[in-house]
Amino acid sequence: MELRTLRYFQVLAQEGSLSNAARVLGITTPTLSRQLAALEDELGRQLYLRSSKGIELTDHGIVLARYADTLVDLADRAAEEVSLPERSVKGTVRLAVGETKVVGLMARAMAKVREGYPDISFALYCGNTVDLMDDLVRGAYDFMLECEMKPRAGFNTLPLPMRDTWGIVTRRDDELATLDKVRPRDLAGRPLITSRQGTTTEPLRSWLSEVEDDISVVATYNLPLSARFLVEEGLGSMFTYEGIVEEGPESGLAFVPLDPPIESAQGLVWRKTIPSKPAQVFLDCLKSIIEQG
Repeated sequence: MELRTLRYFQVLAQEGSLSNAARVLGITTPTLSRQLAALEDELGRQLYLRSSKGIELTDHGIVLARYADTLVDLADRAAEEVSLPERSVKGTVRLAVGETKVVGLMARAMAKVREGYPDISFALYCGNTVDLMDDLVRGAYDFMLECEMKPRAGFNTLPLPMRDTWGIVTRRDDELATLDKVRPRDLAGRPLITSRQGTTTEPLRSWLSEVEDDISVVATYNLPLSARFLVEEGLGSMFTYEGIVEEGPESGLAFVPLDPPIESAQGLVWRKTIPSKPAQVFLDCLKSIIEQG
């Protein structure tokens, strides 16, 4: 499988038609069609279907498109770094992050890096660990900020000093908002909104164990900033970290911490490969900030 052919397929997936893709690539449509047919023969799978409106990727095509995005991006990044003068540091650091106040620590490191290396830029990709881990394995990101960091064989890890406090975000007119702290029994039978990992994984699973049969999850979310609208409309109360969703009189929402309290440790995860020069600069800067306290 040649990189050039993968690039052709990547552009086809992006453009949605053979003619548009051929125009972007600067080749004829018949030439592109032959190259893609050869790719399908090589893989033994049909990758796309033609229609009057363009093309539609098959399930196998969707999988290949994901890998093509990663491989083409890695090749472009490698070519860019190799072509730079020996002492030059230039490029993009790709960071996969969850929604946690620890991102503020990483932002401090980014700003510090930019002071000394103006040719380094950053790209943030937001999501949860379930969504981001596959792409980290495939090399799409330089680092992943993992919430509830776990031991991971085959990866480098860096525990981060800040912790996040769990609680419930609810409407201010909900009786939960009148409490100083929320206990498991307070949530029995109430509509709840959780992350995709939800109440079936730690630490919420243990915290809710005494009322697990009375828990009613009405919605799950990928990122809490969007899920806040569900809370505002009265769909339920949401488990999340303190400080992630705006709360107060003007927002109409309130944050109530859990009792017993739960604090989550976060950490940085990256592959055991040689980092790019920009990634190494960022990592060294982050470690220095942590050491300085």
